[in-house]
Amino acid sequence: MNSLAVVILAAGLGKRMQRDCPKVLVKTISKSLIEHVVDTALSLNPERLVIVTGHKKELVEEALAKHNALPSLSYAFQAKQLGTGHALQTALPQLAGFNGTVLVLYGDVPLIRTQTLKTLVDLHEQNQAALSLIALHDNHDHDYGRVMRDAAGKIEKIVELKDCSRQDLLIREFNSGVYAMQSALLEPALASLKNNNSQGEYYLTDIIGYAYNAGLEISSLLIHDAEEVQGVNTPHDLCIVNKTLRDRKIYALIEAGVEIEDPSSLFIDEQVEVASGVKLGPQITLKGNTKILCGANLEGCAYLKDTFVAEGAVIKFGVRSENAIIGTGVSVGPFAHLRPGTKLEENSHVGNFVEVKNSNLKGGVKASHLTYLGDCVIGTGTNIGAGTITCNYDGYAKHQTVIGEGVFVGSDTCFVAPVKVGDGATIGAGSVITKDVAPHSLALSRAPQVEKKEWSKHNRKIRGG
Repeated sequence: MNSLAVVILAAGLGKRMQRDCPKVLVKTISKSLIEHVVDTALSLNPERLVIVTGHKKELVEEALAKHNALPSLSYAFQAKQLGTGHALQTALPQLAGFNGTVLVLYGDVPLIRTQTLKTLVDLHEQNQAALSLIALHDNHDHDYGRVMRDAAGKIEKIVELKDCSRQDLLIREFNSGVYAMQSALLEPALASLKNNNSQGEYYLTDIIGYAYNAGLEISSLLIHDAEEVQGVNTPHDLCIVNKTLRDRKIYALIEAGVEIEDPSSLFIDEQVEVASGVKLGPQITLKGNTKILCGANLEGCAYLKDTFVAEGAVIKFGVRSENAIIGTGVSVGPFAHLRPGTKLEENSHVGNFVEVKNSNLKGGVKASHLTYLGDCVIGTGTNIGAGTITCNYDGYAKHQTVIGEGVFVGSDTCFVAPVKVGDGATIGAGSVITKDVAPHSLALSRAPQVEKKEWSKHNRKIRGG
């Protein structure tokens, strides 16, 4: 491959998206449109990468801050929206002295594959073409310009959709807008552009006609996957892109050995990691930096964000987890809620209608029913009875509860933090624990039981029951 420069046109206003931010900063399921395109461009290892910005350019540069230190990256600014040809003209100073192939991409076309671009560049260089383009062949209509060929089958020009005649609209070869061109072609071709069209803009597509009239070689790479060149101009387009990104991810997981019961109901971010041998039931959402290791089983109707799930863990129906760690062999749910800062260690169990927040449950801990555990540490092998509550908030600040190893906590117990319970202690049911409990002690805190003989019979007689 010759020296490669990539120019990404990202100056569009995107009025139809109805967003305050520049269109290229609109988020897909995992990252912005422009981040998709920049990541794809960088995978080609270009010598130079130029991003043409416009509306709210500082926001675009801020969004790409992690890339801004790259010596290959620079920005050009299109102050007025005068068309794609004018946008590429603004990048010429950043390409000064460059000799090689220039690849033109768009900041709102996020689905194009690295391999497709490599194939285009290889074709361009093998044919020693002045200019090459990706053309889409599809029997469905698209809002793209049509590729016009002469009697010999050579590409002659591109006619934009708004300038197409009825006859032109019958053509099934569409222009994707993605070009590879010799750097020497840029200045003379761009200087030849005119804005005598229905939009009064300088169309980049007109350089095709320039190259044809100059007798230069024009190549085309024909593709049949319309999704690859899907642009995002409307909220509906964004939905199409998100579905495609999700479908690609799911397909890759299935190929890698993940068992997915209902792919149509799995919503998953691109960066989520799922190992071979994992089982995913229906109606599952996996977001952020979630990672699931081999042998884990998610039964269904689960929402996991930034959650680590270790080998052999079982996530039962109806679990929500965010920023949590679920250890080896852990069982969670059904209908459990793991809030940020939760760590469940090996073979622990959090059951139905249990909420855990910012707490560490050591190995073998069981909290099976109707419990809130907030800001606490619970030692190995401790059993938490149904209805246990850690009272961690005093109206001003949060406080910690520390429960030792092998503790038995009876049902309907409240721990008023800060409080500590020693190893091996037993807490009687219905207790309100406000003071530390020594190891291996029995702690009880309840009113004496009162029983009045024959009271109910007497009460019914008075009330006429």
